[in-house]
Parts: sequence; structure tokens; C-alpha cells
Amino acid sequence: MIDQLTSHGQLGVALRCGIINAEPSSASGKRAAPEAPTKFFAPAQDYATGLDSRPHDRDIFIAAGGALGAGLKRVVEEVLGARCSRGADSSPTTAVFCCPLDEAFAECSINFHAGHNKTGTCAAKLEPYGLYAGSATGRKWVGRYRTELTPLFWSALAASLGCELSLKRVRGKNAHHVLESTFKSFARGFRAALDQLADGKNHGCAKPNAPPPPPPSLAGLPPSQPRKAERRRATKETTIEVRVDLDKPFLHSDAPAGGDAAWSGDVMTPTKLRASVQQTERIRTGIVLLDEILISLALSAGIEIIVHCDGDRHIDDHHTAEDVAITLGQCLHEALGDKAGLARMGCAEGSHEASGCTVRAVIDLSNRPHFESDLPLDEEYVGGGPEEEVSGDRNGEGTVLVEGMPAPVDALCGGMLSCEMLHHVFDSLTLETRATAHLELMHEASPPKRGHTLGVAMAAASAYGAALARAIRVDPRRRGAVASSKGTLSK
Repeated sequence: MIDQLTSHGQLGVALRCGIINAEPSSASGKRAAPEAPTKFFAPAQDYATGLDSRPHDRDIFIAAGGALGAGLKRVVEEVLGARCSRGADSSPTTAVFCCPLDEAFAECSINFHAGHNKTGTCAAKLEPYGLYAGSATGRKWVGRYRTELTPLFWSALAASLGCELSLKRVRGKNAHHVLESTFKSFARGFRAALDQLADGKNHGCAKPNAPPPPPPSLAGLPPSQPRKAERRRATKETTIEVRVDLDKPFLHSDAPAGGDAAWSGDVMTPTKLRASVQQTERIRTGIVLLDEILISLALSAGIEIIVHCDGDRHIDDHHTAEDVAITLGQCLHEALGDKAGLARMGCAEGSHEASGCTVRAVIDLSNRPHFESDLPLDEEYVGGGPEEEVSGDRNGEGTVLVEGMPAPVDALCGGMLSCEMLHHVFDSLTLETRATAHLELMHEASPPKRGHTLGVAMAAASAYGAALARAIRVDPRRRGAVASSKGTLSK
């Protein structure tokens, strides 16, 4: 688990444990003086041959955490010294980072105190370690790793490092992944706090409305090949065109393309044909709210997204929403290539001011598709939609009376986005991008009012886009290497 500091914290770490023997034997067989204890290491030997006799487990966890914390403290002191030499203020530095895995999601918050001369503290809430052990605390063992000793390691690390450390299991069905997510979150959180200490910027979980990172050409390392993709498809259900460019900003609309663009021999959506003679929105699916969600995602991600779709909305919103999300995810996956040199993980919050809703998104471009969400999608339509109680008869203009007010039939049939399909959009987008993503509701007005799902949807879209922006960022320090302790990502 400690090797996560190398792959995700970008630090070279080597840790070696030994057992102190107060009376070791000398070469002549005589006992050394008791006041001269020495450490010895048993190469290629594991004392833990069984689970019944493990006398050193507790001490190993404490010693390993304390030694690692002391080593990390030296790194922090070097950065802090450079900061003070520039005349920068010595205010406390705090960073938060979350690591998503397909069966776990952990949060790390780390605070370096001004002057960095204070004994550290740790609050670790990681139980249960998995859900399939028949115990309130989860599994007791992961291989030869004793889960109940985990807080001792982190407390010793925080004490030696001199930081305030908080570790929290947000979700977790699998014990190994709870532990792995925790170590990865700390590695990323420590690096974020270290970078923030160096330049004063927030390198952890992005706050709502934070601008996306600059494109790689501004970061001094242009991509080796264009990060873009395009897909067109036509079925009996939808005709769709999607284009993605990860290194261009989003624009709301395009000027008329001109007559020369009216026919190229390729499959064309009706929207693209209209674009030859009139200004056209870059995102146009026929479902207004889906358009707004995708626009918010693209703006927060800082990437060019073009989506034109004509679907069978006379039936419902299902095929249009599903096919848009699938095709967009496929384009993102293609544009990302092998993901070498990328930050790979992103964490961000999104908010909807009108409703007071805040959502956090955490994304890992892991090639292990998985999506989880606790968003309260408890209305039939996003934003509530028309009242469920429909009264009156259909009139000659094709409308129904909803609480005495006329409502277009199209608003109920494919013109609105159902909450069911909102979840499906995020799920399909994540799976086709080959990513792991979690959405977490951070705050919402209580009790929620009717229509509150609109705020949830817009906050989630903003958070998802902002987290994606940070995950797709090219990190020059990685020098084209994949951010993985395995050395590669799953295919």
C-alpha cells in the first residue's frame, strides 16, 4: 500500500522494518552488553508464518507510520524553507483529495500548520472494512494485513509529520479497495498539499466554479498527438453526431457553415444540414435540459464538445439520452488514448446557487468502468416536471390540462428528462469513458422543495466536468508515464 506514494504522490519511497534485539549474539557467540541494542533484518524471511503468533504486528504498524511520517516531514520542511525564503506567508495549508475505486471511495484531508513544529493528530473513520464479513467492523484480515491496526499506522504518521490528518471511508464494499483507496487518497492529498505549500494554489479537490486547468500547451508540455475524436451513427432510433477535442475550449454555437458543407457524402443529422444556413448550437439533442447539463459539463471541463442528435422523442427520452451519453463517452475514451502522462484522477465540487445544492464528483480514468451515486433523484422528471395529477381532456390543439394549465404533449413525451435517465446518462458516460466515477451529495436545502432535482442535476454536471478537467490534465512531472503502481492501466 505504501507504494501508492510513488505512483500517486510522485515521491520515491523505501521503507524497511527491523526488529531491535537488546542482546544480540556477536560473531564469537558472546552476548553484547544490554545497553548496546542493535537492529537486525532477516532478508527473504517472513516471521508471520501463521495468524496465531504475531507478536510484532502492532509495533510494525506504529514504527512504519512513524518512520514514513518523519521522512515526509523532511520533504515538507524543504518546501517550507523555500517558501519562507521567497517571503511568502506561513499560513496553514490544507488540501482535500478523494480517490475512487470501483468498490470504494475514501477522502483525505491534510493540514500543514504554520511553522510545521506541532505534533500531528489523526482522525481515521475507515470501518467497516468491507461489507461481507458478518461483522460491524468488516474483515479482520486482508491477507496478512490486520485491518484493525490501520489507525495506528496513520496516527503515528501524522504525529511524526506534524499535520492534522483526517481519513474517511465514504463508500466501500471491498476491504482491499477501502485500504487501497485510503492510501491513494493520502498520496494524492499529500502531493496536493505539498504543491499548494510551494505556490499557494489549490491543488486538491476543486471548489465550485473553479476554472479548469490550462491546456497542456500552456503547461509547457503539448500533447504528442491531437486529443480529439469524432463519431457519427444512424439507427432507427437516433441519428447522432458527436465531436470532442480535449485541448479546445467550449463554444456555445457555430456560425453558418455555408452551402459547401451541406453535403459531404457522410451520414448527416438534420441539425448539421440546418447548420449550413443558420447559426447552430454546438449541443442540440432536442431535450432542453439534457442540453443544459452537457453545456455545464463542457464549460466546467474546459473542453470542446459538439453533440447533435435527432431521436425518437415521440416515444420518450430514453434512446436520445442514452445514445448521446454512450457516444460522448466513446469519443472521450478515444481522445484520451492510453492516458499516459495524465493526472488520471480528479476531484471537484459543483453547486447550484438557486437551490443551495452542492455535489462532489471524483473520477479516475482507470479503464475499470464503474459508477456510483447517492443523488436523491426522487422525482419522475428532473425539476419535478408537470404535476403527476393530470385532469381534463385533450383539446383540439394536442394539449392536456395539468392543474388547469395547458401543457404541451411533447413536454411529457420525450421533451423532458426523467430522473431515471439522468442517472443513466452519468452511468453510460462513465462506463463508455472507461472510468470510475462517484457522485456524492454534499449539501441540499432541508426539506427539499418540489423540483429540487434540477439543482441536483446541474450541480452534478458542473462537478463531473470539473473533476474530468483535472483528470485529463497532462502532468509534465510524469514524463509520459502512466499514473499507476502497476505501471500500466487495465485494457
